[in-house]
Amino acid sequence: MKFIIQSKKCCVARVGILTEFERIPDSKFETPLALVYTKGGSVPHLTKDVFKLITTNPQVLSISLPSTYLMLDSVKNTNNSFAEFVGMKEYINFLTLHDPAYTTPSGFQVFNSTPIWTRCGKHHLTPNKYMDLIEAFKPDIYVALCDGDTNINSGKKRLSKAVQRSITFFEECLTKHCSSETLKSSEILGAIEGGYDKEARTLSINYLKNKPIMGYVIDGLHNNGPDIKNISAEEIKEVVEHTINLLPTEKLKVSMGCWNPLTVLDLVELGVDIFDTSYPYIITENLEALTFLCNHHSCNIGHVISFTEERYADDFSPICSHCECLTCKNHTKAYLHHLCKTKEMLFSVLLMIHNVHQYLEFFNAIRENIKRGTFYDYKKEINLKFKQNNVIETDKLTDTQSAKSKVL
Repeated sequence: MKFIIQSKKCCVARVGILTEFERIPDSKFETPLALVYTKGGSVPHLTKDVFKLITTNPQVLSISLPSTYLMLDSVKNTNNSFAEFVGMKEYINFLTLHDPAYTTPSGFQVFNSTPIWTRCGKHHLTPNKYMDLIEAFKPDIYVALCDGDTNINSGKKRLSKAVQRSITFFEECLTKHCSSETLKSSEILGAIEGGYDKEARTLSINYLKNKPIMGYVIDGLHNNGPDIKNISAEEIKEVVEHTINLLPTEKLKVSMGCWNPLTVLDLVELGVDIFDTSYPYIITENLEALTFLCNHHSCNIGHVISFTEERYADDFSPICSHCECLTCKNHTKAYLHHLCKTKEMLFSVLLMIHNVHQYLEFFNAIRENIKRGTFYDYKKEINLKFKQNNVIETDKLTDTQSAKSKVL
């Protein structure tokens, strides 16, 4: 695999190309890129055929161990890769240790292994056990075993242990990776740990920056889950900027988690190349539709709308009149509100179609604006959309309070 970038400057928004994958040689992906979030190897709520109706472009799937670990024995028995086992062999697979959409329980680290959490409970992985799994799954890209159990509240002792254990794990993973015939076509990434402590991050970076790897995952900023969408760029900017300034500019930078679009734009501006689409999944689970790309006069709405609100019961317009997704072309807000109220499974399907489409279009727009030199104008435009949503929420709260006062 090769990663080619146009700009060699640190901490700037940049466009790059991922290419020359051994398993699918014709695949080519532009960055900044959103990995398509999956559970058990499939996009949540969508069949493969429906997903292909959303986008015909090649995609990279984000595969997490918590949703796939229990398939290990079955994958081994078939002697196929995980991509072949789940019928997604035409997509590049990016394997991660944790599921970005679900909070990872904290405080269960032990000396020589790290835990993952499946629907059947906790499973500890040593570097050897982890690499045996990697050889069975045969992902195109994967992250070395690491201890990312840190966040903004982690103390120096926890951060020091996370860095040291991750260094030890990486060394064992890299040794096995380099000696494995099975993994010759796979790429390994290193995880930069250290939480919000610059000194700890510097230690992690100095160890990894000259290793023979394609890139780095900026890890240890959070414990995953839906609350990550509430983390602002101001909270993470200083430590991310410090990290990227010390890393080789020509290598891939990855940040997993359901960051909100404003934080994504700030991270892109700092030079992060790869994200994931757990955010639109979380929005779907919240019964909401993404509308932050709607900038037309006929769509006077904020960055999301919630179908739990009664005002959509008689609204026979689409989510966005200019959206090209299957949901907006064929269904109205009133119909979606009805499906939501009656708890029909089709509601999640239609909402996921729209939200994934919107998010992939968001990244298309990011890349195009970087190329045109209008990225900062685009960033201002999206920020205004979120501010508009805040105004709408404030107005709704005021109306509710006024109604209560009249009743009293």
